[in-house]
Amino acid sequence: MTDETIAELEAAVEECDAAREALIEALEAVDAHDGTPDDEAILRPVGEALTDWRDAQRRFMEAVSASDAPNMATAAMMLKTNHGVDSTNARRGLPGVHVEGTDKPFDLDLSGTRGTALTNAAMQFVK
Repeated sequence: MTDETIAELEAAVEECDAAREALIEALEAVDAHDGTPDDEAILRPVGEALTDWRDAQRRFMEAVSASDAPNMATAAMMLKTNHGVDSTNARRGLPGVHVEGTDKPFDLDLSGTRGTALTNAAMQFVK
């Protein structure tokens, strides 16, 4: 892979990681919220984090497609082995926001109001 491709893959991975952190924070706010999990003030940050993560995943998948790697798993392995970049979050399936090529399970707790909030946010704010 070229240096440019590696830089693009790394940037997409960083965006996915940042979006995951934003989603964790948004879901923690859902837990702390006294209202219903359909309040816009609570749902919007969840929807924005999902949108950002999805867009970063798409960027990652497009960079993999443009690279000389035969597939996404090989590109991810090369990033990890040669550059120490863990692309797991770029490869995670997002509930309600599927990106073609994702092959890792979503691993955040979505029980109770978290799951309801994520579902509602995906339906209302993810376009």
